[in-house]
Amino acid sequence: MNDKKLHINLNEKSAEFFSKGKIVWDKPEAKIWDELLAKTQKTVPVKTVSLVPLILKYAAAAVLFLLVGLGAVTFIYHKTIESLPGEHITAQLPDGSAIEMNAGSYVKYYPFQWPFERKVVFEGEGFFSVQKGKKFEVESANGSTQVLGTTFNIYSRDGKYRVTCLTGRVKVVSKADESVVLEPDSHAEIEEGKLILNKNYKTEKALGWKNNQFFFAGTPLKEVIDEIERQYGVTIKMQNELSDRNFVGNFQRKYNVEEVLDFVCKTMQIEFVKQSENVFLVVEKS
Repeated sequence: MNDKKLHINLNEKSAEFFSKGKIVWDKPEAKIWDELLAKTQKTVPVKTVSLVPLILKYAAAAVLFLLVGLGAVTFIYHKTIESLPGEHITAQLPDGSAIEMNAGSYVKYYPFQWPFERKVVFEGEGFFSVQKGKKFEVESANGSTQVLGTTFNIYSRDGKYRVTCLTGRVKVVSKADESVVLEPDSHAEIEEGKLILNKNYKTEKALGWKNNQFFFAGTPLKEVIDEIERQYGVTIKMQNELSDRNFVGNFQRKYNVEEVLDFVCKTMQIEFVKQSENVFLVVEKS
């Protein structure tokens, strides 16, 4: 038998074998197809997540952030009003209270805190007209003043603190917690931490600056020269040995700076030299 014949015979037997074969199923064929179809159509379960708690969580965080931010702004934000050398201005406060400020003065307050606490930080010299209401407090480097509704003058410069009461009652407190209550026409001073009360005080001494008049009674010359600098916006140098000499007198701002210096120097038997525009030197007479 050749190879070709053998190949044909094998193919014929194979066909005969498969034609007689039959697959035996454990289950009815229809049931098997139904089960397969059910498996292919089975849906994978989907986890449902509610967005409401998540939104509320982020909303609460946003509100908290906003409140913290507003709180920070309330305590940090402040307003400062400053009178420059050579000028007098009036600072208006949120409740209608006012401060007439002498040259070279400033006031700072916190607008958002004002409805809860009427408090200002003040340095320089100013006349306060305070509206009635909650306690009003003025804080300065050398002392503090507490009032309800009144008018008073404060001088706070170079370690000196002076308060003059015009109307109402004023409580003056030193850094050492010494305190005194001022009635109208009374005056208190804090110098080197010591509190001094003057019950019968000539208020025009303290208020003269409002009318551009400046009164000095046994005042160190340096303080007088500093005031002239502020009122005229000039620079005045002075020999150190002249600083502690005391000056008695007054001047009016209607005169120019050279006329005022001439008056002060003649009274003190000293002289001034003009070094350049708006710069002067005060020295012993040669």
